[in-house]
Amino acid sequence: MANPDSWRATGDWLLINGQQLFVKTLGKGQPILTLHAFPTSSYDYSRIAPLLENQYQLILFDYPGFGFSEKPRPYPYSLFAYADAAESIAAHFGIKRTFVLAHDIGDSLALTLLARKRLIVERMILMNGSVLSIPFDEMTMRVIQRMLLHPILGPFIGNLGLINKQFFSKTTEKLFSYPLPQDEINDFWKLITYHNGARLYPTLMRYMLERWQHQHEWLHTLGDYAAPLTLIWGQLDPIATPAVADAIVEYRPDATYHRLDSVGHYPHWEAPEVVAELVRSAFS
Repeated sequence: MANPDSWRATGDWLLINGQQLFVKTLGKGQPILTLHAFPTSSYDYSRIAPLLENQYQLILFDYPGFGFSEKPRPYPYSLFAYADAAESIAAHFGIKRTFVLAHDIGDSLALTLLARKRLIVERMILMNGSVLSIPFDEMTMRVIQRMLLHPILGPFIGNLGLINKQFFSKTTEKLFSYPLPQDEINDFWKLITYHNGARLYPTLMRYMLERWQHQHEWLHTLGDYAAPLTLIWGQLDPIATPAVADAIVEYRPDATYHRLDSVGHYPHWEAPEVVAELVRSAFS
């Protein structure tokens, strides 16, 4: 199984829109543009990529400010900047039509790409992502979210270095259906802290404000999107709860919805074999 060092060693950096972005390609065939979570990286897909590379060309990359990509300060970190990066990376590989596999913030990014209509998305899979602001019940996480999104307090917390491994571990462990082993926490944390990225954590979170502003516009775009849509949703997710997936189905009643009853927020990490089979079915 890959670790962050081996993942990095088999990738590359491309100069995209003035930033050095970590990009990794695997396999041949129909391209799949993969869109990763906040606050992690393309490494999220390291367990599922080997199960798919024999059938597809996987395009994996870290957004500006994430993972092994450049983390400039200042920089207009934004869903729109990440969409620019995704489109430019697709163009670099000569891809005009693609499948999209998205998770978490990647779901909002996928809807941004749909709305822009510069890249033709032939089929799409969305996994646990809060594309609609349905309140979640985890009060501790709600308080933390409000603090980090505060325009003054958030950057202050980041600059003080208060986003540390203990903070990350306590907030992240709630997202999984099982106690996350320490080595896995260490691997995720290593990617976040690469190039001193932990200080950017509150800044990167501000994509949520864009999502809240545009969510209904993007969901209407999804409703008008005629190509096949599949939802793969961990039912134990405390944030992007099943209620979010149910709301998506209201916009797209024709969507194929796979409920993973014993899985949390990261389906492709917790159940890679199951998710890989669902991906193959959706993208066949």
